[in-house]
Amino acid sequence: MSITWKRGQRQHRGKSGLQLKRELAAAERKILSLTAGIDQISAERNAAEKRADQAQINLGTAHEEIRQLEAVVRLRDQEIKRLNERITVGVNAEHVIAKTQEIDVSELRRRFDTGSPVRLGASPVATTNPGRVPPAWARKANQPAA
Repeated sequence: MSITWKRGQRQHRGKSGLQLKRELAAAERKILSLTAGIDQISAERNAAEKRADQAQINLGTAHEEIRQLEAVVRLRDQEIKRLNERITVGVNAEHVIAKTQEIDVSELRRRFDTGSPVRLGASPVATTNPGRVPPAWARKANQPAA
């Protein structure tokens, strides 16, 4: 083995310093471009997280508004029910009023002018309940209970 052979082997063993510097510069450029891409993706992720947080807030607000509107609808339904009951009472009152209108007095006079007044107990229109036993205090002493 001669010295020239060793020198030649040493020279061809690996990359030269200039090649290594070039490869290092290319690797640094690649790292910088990847870092810029990572920064851009991180910014997009942060923006998406902000949008998701805002959407969550909007969803909570929408749920609250729905609960409030449901309460308003329940109150409205109760008011409608109450007003329907008042209408029903008014209609029933109108029916009662219609049934109890004033009686024609001339007909009454004609009925009672034909004869003399009759005591209620003797009136043919009056009815008694034959099955009813009068209480003891209302009976005479010699009257049987039934």
